[in-house]
Amino acid sequence: MSANSINSQTERNRQPKIRNKGIIRASCIPTIVAIPTSIASIKFINTVKKLSGISKDDSIELSKAVQKGLHETGLYDKGVRVYKIKENPTLSEFMKKIMELVKKFITKKVDKNSINETETLVKNLIKYDKKDLKALNAMAEEIGGDKIIAKFQALIFKEGANACYLPHANKIITPDKSLQTSVFHEMGHALNNNGGMLLKVLQKARPLAKITPAIILLIAILNKRKTTDKPKENDSKLQKGADFVKKNAGILTGLSFVPMILEEGIASLRGQKIAKNLTKTGELSKELFKKVKLTNLCGFTSYALTGIIGYIGAKLAVKVKDKIQANYENKKFIKFNKMNDKSKSLKMHQG
Repeated sequence: MSANSINSQTERNRQPKIRNKGIIRASCIPTIVAIPTSIASIKFINTVKKLSGISKDDSIELSKAVQKGLHETGLYDKGVRVYKIKENPTLSEFMKKIMELVKKFITKKVDKNSINETETLVKNLIKYDKKDLKALNAMAEEIGGDKIIAKFQALIFKEGANACYLPHANKIITPDKSLQTSVFHEMGHALNNNGGMLLKVLQKARPLAKITPAIILLIAILNKRKTTDKPKENDSKLQKGADFVKKNAGILTGLSFVPMILEEGIASLRGQKIAKNLTKTGELSKELFKKVKLTNLCGFTSYALTGIIGYIGAKLAVKVKDKIQANYENKKFIKFNKMNDKSKSLKMHQG
């Protein structure tokens, strides 16, 4: 083979070095997509709190009905208890003052008065009523016995912004004013946790909704190959797998939320059934039952929207990544071809 033919073959085989572009920008997309949802969820929770608000007499009726429901379903014998945390209407004011102090620390010199004031605010913030102790102990048990962390985690309940079932502690926690009608939904979770194997598996699979989307996103954006690129004959199984994940990132992310959404739906239906039976026997008023159904519907809607937003976020992230990569590759090849043309032209001129 002549030297000229070897050189021409080398030129044909030469390709520009292509880097992986757009990783950081693409990784931010799911977070950006979720921002409006996060803002809306705050307003959504406030709306649900208003819609599910009940009087003091209703609260007493609800508590009695819940105890009846725990016994009738056998949950009481399995150790399930319902505890309430006293709401603090001034919690938001505490948070505002702390933010003001943080700004002061950043812009001005920190003095002893500022430190003392902050310590006082924090102490007041995690100060709980004696009635809260059972709930706090249950929360501490759930996370391994750390009461300090439990106090901080309980702040969201103190603000009246959440209710939950703790599967390890086998306890239900609600605020003492807001979201009380969600207690039957939480009883549904307790039934799932203390029920058959399939429902237990669904409950244990819930963390997939937090971990899996991040793994899918990482695989998708680290894959330099675009979704429009054709596979190669010598592709490894790893590359084929990465291509599959990237092309189906949206669907796979959406599917990762299915166990959580399904378990939430089953919990709502089972809890609602308990409330309905109590309404039939006169333990629970029809008005309270309506609020129970409304709370369940709002809660399920929020979880379903989380799955939809996850799907959209992943799909857009891949789209942005591919667009950045394509633009970069086009510029790189244009520059490379121009250099090759100049090189050929120079060789022809020399020849």
